[in-house]
Amino acid sequence: MFYIKSHNLSQTFALFTLTMNTALTFFCPSDSLHRSVSFRLYFLLLIQAMCVSLRSCAGPRAGDGCAVCRSPAWVKDIQINRQLSTIVELFGGLESLLNPAKQPGVEACLQAGEWVPEAEHEAGDGARRSRINRCSLLPPLFDGCFFFLLGSFKAPSRDELAALLREGGGQLLSRQPKPDSDVTQTLSAAAYHALPGSDQTLCTQYIIFDPRGPHRPPAVRRGKVWSAPFTWLIECVAAFALLPLDSS
Repeated sequence: MFYIKSHNLSQTFALFTLTMNTALTFFCPSDSLHRSVSFRLYFLLLIQAMCVSLRSCAGPRAGDGCAVCRSPAWVKDIQINRQLSTIVELFGGLESLLNPAKQPGVEACLQAGEWVPEAEHEAGDGARRSRINRCSLLPPLFDGCFFFLLGSFKAPSRDELAALLREGGGQLLSRQPKPDSDVTQTLSAAAYHALPGSDQTLCTQYIIFDPRGPHRPPAVRRGKVWSAPFTWLIECVAAFALLPLDSS
């Protein structure tokens, strides 16, 4: 895990200031994409808390950003217990997100004393494939795919999943597709990014569910209609590929 051995808070403050503006894919594994949303917040809270401990957080008024640690106003407005125990607790939350043994980019930045190019330390090939796809003006990942979100979702939420699908070019269905419907099975849409020759070249409609929730449907894999857990979507986004469902 990632431990701070020095008790010099000014050194720790400088260390986290260096790494605050990291790209989310640089640090976060694909199976924990929902944690990436809170990752940057952890950094901002840590830096602001340490800045307060150093008595350098400028301006006592709510709504003012700090000119020293560059924490935006919305972070400064969060009520933080100005005690060392709170900072230790925040570090504890951050520990679960960082592991330099598996994240050489963190150590490279710290050893260089500056931000190093991210390309060599990206998590997987998904980001590279996404850039190539965008530069080639090809359709987005979920082009030609339709999704029905079944039941409730904890984390990520239904709204977050819907936004992710729309951003990836997918279309949302208001009604659950019926595998035995002739209308459904005769739709002419095709998934652009499906692996040629795979069964997914025929599938265009997905029933997405939360495997942790009460609305887990029986497995569906009939023609153009398949069921899949939301984790499969997250893995597809991280890899920028329509992955085989057996691997989700």
